[in-house]
Amino acid sequence: MWEPGPPSWLATPVWLAFLPATGFVGVHLFFFLSGFVISYPFVRAAVLGTAEPAWGHFAWRRFIKIVPSYVLSIAAAYAVGYAQVQPNASAFPDLVTHLLFVHTWFPDRYGTIDGVLWTLAVEVEFYCIFPLVWACFRQSPWLTAGAMIAIAWWWRVALAQCCFTTLFAQWEENLPGYLDIFAFGMIAALLFTRYGERWRSSRATYLAPALAIGGACLLIELLRSLYGFSLHEQWAGVWQINNRPLLGAAFFLIALGSLASPRWWRIVLDNAPLRFLATISYNLYLYHQLVARELLAHHIPPYAGDPHGDHAWEERYSASAFAVAIALATLVTYGFERPLLRLKFPARSSGNPRRVPT
Repeated sequence: MWEPGPPSWLATPVWLAFLPATGFVGVHLFFFLSGFVISYPFVRAAVLGTAEPAWGHFAWRRFIKIVPSYVLSIAAAYAVGYAQVQPNASAFPDLVTHLLFVHTWFPDRYGTIDGVLWTLAVEVEFYCIFPLVWACFRQSPWLTAGAMIAIAWWWRVALAQCCFTTLFAQWEENLPGYLDIFAFGMIAALLFTRYGERWRSSRATYLAPALAIGGACLLIELLRSLYGFSLHEQWAGVWQINNRPLLGAAFFLIALGSLASPRWWRIVLDNAPLRFLATISYNLYLYHQLVARELLAHHIPPYAGDPHGDHAWEERYSASAFAVAIALATLVTYGFERPLLRLKFPARSSGNPRRVPT
């Protein structure tokens, strides 16, 4: 008897098969953008000689942005019965490790409640060490970024040598293995802050789209190379041992090229539909898998037997999953997350009278 498995999306042309198979690289982009965004206010203050954001305010903004929506998604997963049927589900240890953002360090808790939540552990752990990272980066940005890249590479190599048949695939996905991606985001923030306005006001701005296109081409080739590894054991992790920094470099080129480009190019990435999707993206990420699996499990749209290969059903299912996930993310974002983000930091920092958004 067929059991509901991974969501059955629309069939992909052979020449584009590498895209859905390597879609998990979107998480790397998420970490790159985090490295850029959270370091940018600090980099800007250092470059311009102004007051840095207060650490209390930084912690508050990170907490209020991440934690309430995260906890709400966990509550939703239990409310609909989704969390209870995940492999190795056990409510008390699942909740404790997830609420402490350490679940990725425990093999039995790694994918429980909702598999997408592992990335939030990596993200929050980086927030926790960011004051130390920034202290080093402020003094020596290139040396610090180089050290982060080296640590991430060493982490992946060491795990491949010691734990390939046991915990390699899981532990490689912890924070140390992604420090290089965060580092590329921080270096991009540094270079844009130092030279961005100069590039935009010079003829270099007309060459910047070529830099972004070059980065996109590099990314496509990297994804094709990654897909070419798909017949190997633990292919995604093995390929990334040495190649993950190249993904960071591709994001780096795309980001700098786009930020330094003329307005006509930047509007491709800065328009109303994409701004809306960016606004709801966090909650869309939190709920997309839950929504897709629940629709499948509850036969929405209706199906009999195994619907895989039924292209008419796949079209209806894909449209339904996208629509419900976007609607739910919109509701949570504007009805829950955005009101919380308007809450002010409870204690005003005496050393930083000017609030700097983070």
